[in-house]
Amino acid sequence: MQKTGYLVFLLLLLVNFTIVDAQTMYNRRFQPRYLFGVKAGVNVASQYSPGSQGVFEVKSIAGINAGGYYSYFLSRVIAVQVELSVSVKGSHWKENYYPDEAKDILTYFDLPLLIRYQPLNLISFHAGPQVSYLARAMQYDYSTGLKGAIEDYYKSLDFAVVLGVEANLSYNIDLTLRYVRGLASVYAPGGYNYQSYNNYFQLTAGYRFEKEMKLQSKSKTNIRRKR
Repeated sequence: MQKTGYLVFLLLLLVNFTIVDAQTMYNRRFQPRYLFGVKAGVNVASQYSPGSQGVFEVKSIAGINAGGYYSYFLSRVIAVQVELSVSVKGSHWKENYYPDEAKDILTYFDLPLLIRYQPLNLISFHAGPQVSYLARAMQYDYSTGLKGAIEDYYKSLDFAVVLGVEANLSYNIDLTLRYVRGLASVYAPGGYNYQSYNNYFQLTAGYRFEKEMKLQSKSKTNIRRKR
């Protein structure tokens, strides 16, 4: 039911984008036909485990992200955007009845496919699904100070939905804030006792390269009539 609700929300969002696109077409300048860029920033990541309340506490951790993106405009305000980035996620957790305390540090390759809506030249919104591949999973144990690999505890793939807003500033600078919510548990069978979902806020700064959309204009020539 939760996944169905997300899909219905995204469908309504696309319908709303289309309506506003038609309403704002008359006062919009042409966007570039396509643009691409690079970006980097920080994740404020945590994990949500239903049913674990009172068993252990979960805190957020900070991780870096870096990558690139490509956007192709289907109209003046609607574009399809694909990205590829390296992103560090995870959580800091502590058992309530045992002295266990550790930090799971997860490095993923993220591949989101987004619908980008740009009603104004200086701001855009985006939403869409994301699939992530787990490249490395490490755990830092606070009691021993040791770090070890825990790939066996996590699934190789993670699925999420992305919601974000972006400021398109002068000098081709972008500032992006987004929220990413996991749709499936990241724990592998036989790993931890609870299901857990990656959730994080992401703040990035980027630089974009634009390809302008050229408008063709007919040249006027004066033809003299013979009298």
